[in-house]
Amino acid sequence: EQEIPGTELAVELPWQVTRRVLIFGGHETWLKAIRPLLPGARFFEPGSLPDLGALKGADVIWIQANAISHKFFYRIINAARKWNIPVRYFGYASARKCAEQLAAEELTDTEAGV
Repeated sequence: EQEIPGTELAVELPWQVTRRVLIFGGHETWLKAIRPLLPGARFFEPGSLPDLGALKGADVIWIQANAISHKFFYRIINAARKWNIPVRYFGYASARKCAEQLAAEELTDTEAGV
């Protein structure tokens, strides 16, 4: 089993997301499992392209690339570049491991003053 970077930090789930975090992609079952683990994060339904203005002002965008259309992906990436929003990618299929990954990064960024 791979080590999740940053999990040596104290990460307890559910993790109350404190920044403006937007999450795209993922299968419906993954979304159903991860939503309760990350209260405060904003999830976008697969297959429905959001108003790109909804991305403006986000602190970070997370993408579950295993279930996202190319058209949807590139619209998000282009908007993120336009507004200089960092984009992160979940490295796991497991909703729990993805939630731990996001929480660990948020905790690390908070400790670093980002």
